[in-house]
Amino acid sequence: MKKYMVILLSLSLLLPLGSASMAATQPVHGKSTVTIHRSPRVITRKTTGQKKTQPSAESHRKRTEAGQKQSAGQMIEVGLQSGSELSLTGLSAFHVEAGSSLGSYPAGTRLTISKSGNGLSVNGKSAGAKIYFKSSGSGAAFAVKGNQYRGVIKAIASPSGVTLVNQVSMEDYLKGVVPCEIVPSWQMDAIKAQAVAARTYAMFHKNGYRSAGYDVTDDTRTQVYRGVSAETEATNRAGEVVTYGGSPIDAVFHASGGGYTENCENVWGSAVPYLKGVPEDKYATPWKKTISLSSFMKMADVGKLKGIKLSALHIGEAHKTSDRGISGRVKSVTLVGSKGNRVVSGDRLQQIYDLNSTLFDLSVSGNQLVITGYGYGHGLGLSQWGAEAMAEKHGGAKDYYKTILTHYFTGTKVEKIY
Repeated sequence: MKKYMVILLSLSLLLPLGSASMAATQPVHGKSTVTIHRSPRVITRKTTGQKKTQPSAESHRKRTEAGQKQSAGQMIEVGLQSGSELSLTGLSAFHVEAGSSLGSYPAGTRLTISKSGNGLSVNGKSAGAKIYFKSSGSGAAFAVKGNQYRGVIKAIASPSGVTLVNQVSMEDYLKGVVPCEIVPSWQMDAIKAQAVAARTYAMFHKNGYRSAGYDVTDDTRTQVYRGVSAETEATNRAGEVVTYGGSPIDAVFHASGGGYTENCENVWGSAVPYLKGVPEDKYATPWKKTISLSSFMKMADVGKLKGIKLSALHIGEAHKTSDRGISGRVKSVTLVGSKGNRVVSGDRLQQIYDLNSTLFDLSVSGNQLVITGYGYGHGLGLSQWGAEAMAEKHGGAKDYYKTILTHYFTGTKVEKIY
């Protein structure tokens, strides 16, 4: 028989029924909190549990083959900026091409690109629909929107006017990604695991924005990329990717699993064999959010709120109730009122109240509803704080980063493909 925590609202008192009703309000004793350490992932990305359509097996195969062919040349195109008029500055001597040479410029030259008919213009002079800005150096070549970038900058006409794209080698791209997605001072095995996951993710998602003229974005829609401006030492594991059945996987990651990661079908609606919930070290203390009962009752829209049904949360354990995923992330909450019952999804509550994750429990204190939660992000794939905890506890063993990756991505291997 399923045991539920039923919060009864009577004279603003909490009358819990069932076992372990208040267990989730007790702190988990971890080393630190996500809020204090401010991982870049925590600052830049809080992905909700919005459904994501997973590719079919045939689509997965075609995307993988395309990624493998392109990775042989180790190049990737990153969308940087779109607008009616954009500018870039050469950090070294460079030249401009649009089918033919449009001129050479010394370091420090700032150029403005804008829409001109069906094509583009540079400093007011008509060029073509695609313009390439190239430097002969291997270091920082161009400055765009406050960041410095290696490689080539491509300007293309777009619906908004102009789009600037960075053409760069895969390994140089990763140098500008990994420090943005993890704390550079973390354990080396956690950094290596993030580097391999980032490369795998980029390969899987190459051509993801091809209709817009590039492969990936420079923000949290794919991976945060800041070019040379973000680079630090020792974030490279050249050529290594995570594979399942011989193909690179969709190596998604999040800030903190909160003790247990989640099955893909409970977040994005369809099962993926390598995205299964697994336990992890309890690395973060709970976060809390307090909401007035009057505003919550207004949201509930069930008349006078009599109770809330939600099964008990057990952090770090596998859950088997229908209202929670395997990690304990809330799938649904039943609100009991004078006008009847209403079922609200955990995703919806996360969106309404801007919660860090759907891994939470509910309690009442006076005239306040208290949401006590754990983790940060969607809970799929690699947990960055979990990887750091594993590396700190068990690191030092040869290639331990591979153990981290195969722990979080079920049934996978780490392989060198170039």
